[in-house]
Amino acid sequence: MIKMLNLRASLLATILAIPLAGIATLVLPAEAVAQAQSSGGWRKEVADKVKSAQEASAKGNFSEAIRLLKEAKAKAPLSPQEEQGVNEYLIYAASSAKDHKLVLQTVDERIATGRLTGADLIRKLRLKATTLYTIGDYRSAAAAFNQLIATQGSATADDLILLGNSQLVLRDYRAAIPTLEKAVVAAQKAGKPATTIGKLLEGLAASYSETKNEDKQVETLHRLIAVTPKASAFKYLASAYEVRSKKDPVVMINIYRLGASRGLLTSDHYAKYAEVALDMASPGEAAAMLEKGMSVGAIKKDDRNNRLLADAKSQVARLKAGLAQLERETMATKNGDAEAKLATAYFTLKNYAKATEAGKRGIDEGKLRRPDDLNMLLGIALVESKKSAEAKNAFKAAAAANENIRGVADLWVSMST
Repeated sequence: MIKMLNLRASLLATILAIPLAGIATLVLPAEAVAQAQSSGGWRKEVADKVKSAQEASAKGNFSEAIRLLKEAKAKAPLSPQEEQGVNEYLIYAASSAKDHKLVLQTVDERIATGRLTGADLIRKLRLKATTLYTIGDYRSAAAAFNQLIATQGSATADDLILLGNSQLVLRDYRAAIPTLEKAVVAAQKAGKPATTIGKLLEGLAASYSETKNEDKQVETLHRLIAVTPKASAFKYLASAYEVRSKKDPVVMINIYRLGASRGLLTSDHYAKYAEVALDMASPGEAAAMLEKGMSVGAIKKDDRNNRLLADAKSQVARLKAGLAQLERETMATKNGDAEAKLATAYFTLKNYAKATEAGKRGIDEGKLRRPDDLNMLLGIALVESKKSAEAKNAFKAAAAANENIRGVADLWVSMST
């Protein structure tokens, strides 16, 4: 299981990209108050208090409005019309004053009357849920959001985001998984920014990790990197493939190639990439990674690594000197594996056009020892040549040739075509 311990703290702090104040603050309830007043059942002493509270609110003096409205409530028992008018305005004043406790108390009073229906009931339930979330009462918030969704019969993207985040805070990962899966879909349909969707996917990946569902965790990391490429997520994904593939060099070099192309490599990847590149007869990639690793401080500039870099550069020089001869010999043999070797030689020298030509010939000739290797190399060379449609076909062929590389191939497709 690939642990994701450092994701949880960051995602809980920053998963939300929606303005809570905009959700939890009500508009001036003039219509509701006017409706209650026009329907009769008001006593003058109650109506006068509400009118004075309205005047105080208009001046921004919400504490005075709250005082007056509480005095109006003290004139109990209130008629249904008085209760509606006084409490609607009290909810507004308390919300404006950020008196969350009073908001919750008054909303519950309104709901308890049994007279709330339709859109008004939904608004009150949502206000209750978001207010509980705002004050950090996540257990009650989760219960309130579930009540809201059940009453409404559906959920908005924001409802699901806040419910999912509440469940994450509570470490209720099994409940968070279906919520976050729905939240991702809803957020995409609602046009939420990629950063919001990425945070939801981080929470989802962490939840799958906590529930020990490695397959779904890796699948979610794929989705995350495709939406918001992050080095932290890539690190976990590379570790997953290292374990799952038993360090298969074809799998690993292609995941590292993806990370390098998107600037996602972390400090320990440079040396690993260089090592596997040398194993795969690609000294140009090895030299590039050694130099990059040294420049960013990820690889020590000691005698061993300096010798390794010098050897890689020496191999590149010999490859360049013998390239014309290698091409003549390869063309004469009509052998798929020989073409794969030539394609790798051109690829490591960043001659992607020639790598593409040799790769295509090798695939046509067939009888390859690792067809997944050549198809992946061909796909990446085509990506570098801005031929995304052809690249997609090459990646699909690689996946078909080896199930173990399917995830890497699919990721290349999603990020490059």
